[in-house]
Amino acid sequence: MKKRFLSLALLGLLTLTACGSSPKAGDAFEGEVNNYEGVTMTVVEGTATPGGVTVEVLNTTEAEIDSGNEHDFGLQMERDGQWYWLERKGEFANTAEAYIFAANEPRELVLTWGGDYGDLKPGHYRAAKWFFEYRGPGDTADFLLTAEFTLE
Repeated sequence: MKKRFLSLALLGLLTLTACGSSPKAGDAFEGEVNNYEGVTMTVVEGTATPGGVTVEVLNTTEAEIDSGNEHDFGLQMERDGQWYWLERKGEFANTAEAYIFAANEPRELVLTWGGDYGDLKPGHYRAAKWFFEYRGPGDTADFLLTAEFTLE
């Protein structure tokens, strides 16, 4: 009886650990990315881990480019040539500060997702972040930048 209880307890623990450790793929992504000329987001070499990545954002235009803070991003996973949004583990709450990306001043953002997504398994991923060009009150142009990385 004691062995059976221990076996069931270990099986339950393994099941809970497996369910909570890696995010699930959600909706397929059908939009366009990286199509705003002069603004890029790239992964800093050697920074991709199962729990985070550092990206560099570079604005080479004269436009005012803005975005949310380093917590304001999403993750996508590639499967069979198609990108899918990863599902967050719960509600997403974030403060509303905006960052301005000045012309020709690279800025690094450390993106961590352990609490929102869990650790990623080996695969091909990309961090996705919305940006906008501020033209004046009520006048902006939104665009999505992504930075790809592979975990082995």
